[in-house]
Amino acid sequence: MDFMEQAPIPTPFGVGRVNCYLFPENDLTVLDPGPATKEAYEELGRSLDRIGCSIDDIDRVLITHPHIDHFGLAGRIVEESGARVFAHKDAADRLSDPIGYFAQEQEYFRPFLLSMGMPADTVDTVLELPEPYVDYQKPVTVTHELTDGDSIDVGVDLECISTPGHAPGSLCFLATSEDAMFTGDHVLSDITPNPLLTLAPDSDTRTRSLPTYLESLRYVLEISATVGYGGHGDQIPTLHDRVQETIAHHQERKERIADLVAESQPTTAYQIMKEMFPDLPATEMFPGMSEVIGHLDLLEDENRVVISEVDDVTRYELDTQQRR
Repeated sequence: MDFMEQAPIPTPFGVGRVNCYLFPENDLTVLDPGPATKEAYEELGRSLDRIGCSIDDIDRVLITHPHIDHFGLAGRIVEESGARVFAHKDAADRLSDPIGYFAQEQEYFRPFLLSMGMPADTVDTVLELPEPYVDYQKPVTVTHELTDGDSIDVGVDLECISTPGHAPGSLCFLATSEDAMFTGDHVLSDITPNPLLTLAPDSDTRTRSLPTYLESLRYVLEISATVGYGGHGDQIPTLHDRVQETIAHHQERKERIADLVAESQPTTAYQIMKEMFPDLPATEMFPGMSEVIGHLDLLEDENRVVISEVDDVTRYELDTQQRR
């Protein structure tokens, strides 16, 4: 597209490259610059050089959501260019103190995962594993806090669309004049984003990430945009079709988990995760638990499960009055 350039930035994560978008008009704007690694910094520099710019020229950094593969490099950019930083207001605290926020999550999720049936030694391993990732991010201060409906002129007007679920403070940016939406990780071309469990904004409780995510997907269906530009992978040629596919995937997964509850009830979220993903490495167990608990939240919202607590562990059974 004439009004922007796409720069695939390398990451050290299994998801692969992150799509950074460059808007050279009306002062240089960078959307999702990538993680704080030497490789990402150098690739961003090469991409900017191709359009006759440098990191020193960056005036704005837009962040779709507070995950380190998307924002980690922003702090270094600000140090070198003095760029302004735009992100959703619910992401601001996480971006300004990502290490402190990670520590808060560890404190909260240790007893929570125990209550979901995960053995104590596994909980310790799961919560310690992400610690090396803190090297791939730098704190960054959000100078412009955004909310749903705000607009930014980057050569074209980008309207902010609030889409929490994959992460609190998730934003999509709608370029109405181009019939396009920059979707971050809210909608991707070939993988289904995992709405990870995290702490709710301004709260000491967890998010109900998957129900929130599905609500945000349905919100996108109300918005006129044909093409999607995601945070990973290829362009999404028919955005609404991809949204419908993603919703359908989660409905199918919900019914699979309902069947697993029926087969071994009463059961725990951890037991269901082990049934669904028997060979899951410890590095992936937190996303796996997020997946299972999110779908159990959906079943709870539909009054299809009975939840009890035995010896401080939460157990699930299907409600025979509501079973479908």
